[in-house]
Amino acid sequence: MAASHFPVKRPRTYVLIHGAWHGGWVWKETATELRYMGHEVYTPSLTGLGDRAHLAHEGITLDTHTDDIVNLIRMEQLNDVVLVGWSYGGMVVSNVLARIPERIGAVMYFDAFVPELGKCLADYAGEKGRVFRERTWPDQRVPPFPLKGFGVTDEKLCERVQKRLVCQPLQTFLQPSKALVERPAIPHSYVMAAAYEGTPFQQFYDKFNHDPGWSVHTLNTGHLAMLTDPVGTFGLLADVAPGFNHEGYAGEVSRR
Repeated sequence: MAASHFPVKRPRTYVLIHGAWHGGWVWKETATELRYMGHEVYTPSLTGLGDRAHLAHEGITLDTHTDDIVNLIRMEQLNDVVLVGWSYGGMVVSNVLARIPERIGAVMYFDAFVPELGKCLADYAGEKGRVFRERTWPDQRVPPFPLKGFGVTDEKLCERVQKRLVCQPLQTFLQPSKALVERPAIPHSYVMAAAYEGTPFQQFYDKFNHDPGWSVHTLNTGHLAMLTDPVGTFGLLADVAPGFNHEGYAGEVSRR
């Protein structure tokens, strides 16, 4: 991608939150493109995951990961943040927004869970959710699921990414959200990866598709959209930033 051809008029601050089993590395290409445009981008790894896998322990919860992002935003003195959560990262986004709404300027749920107050990820995950609850997990950690089950068809990509995945702390899937879903006071976007067969995220797309408080989009790719459709992913994230000129950066994107 030749991002240098599309100048930014108003730089924004992005915090990109990864999903279960992954790390901040999953956003590397997207972050690089946004930085080329002049935006400030943070891609933290949540405690016990990615480059922080060595910090894993049984006590890690959704609250732990919420604290990770809240503390990042506070310590870096960030304001008007574009907060993006992918997959499990949507659980974190909702809690962070509830904790420090004054620091957040826009929110995007990128093929992600959008929990109601008192609901946990397992409540939305169908059969996988039942497995999370009922199986005995050594050290309270859930091994990575095969990526082919998430609509990723590129075998080489699956092999390359699968090697980087680590176990997910079980309680992050089971701890209820503390976020109250209200009518958005700031821009809210939802993106669904339409080529993910059996996606658990259809329920959220359908919920917000006709809500005037939400901007809803689809990408014609699988769940790892930032890796399988980097152009489309970049285009959607860039759309969150007013004054951004990226005409021609369409990819295979369908917008409502």
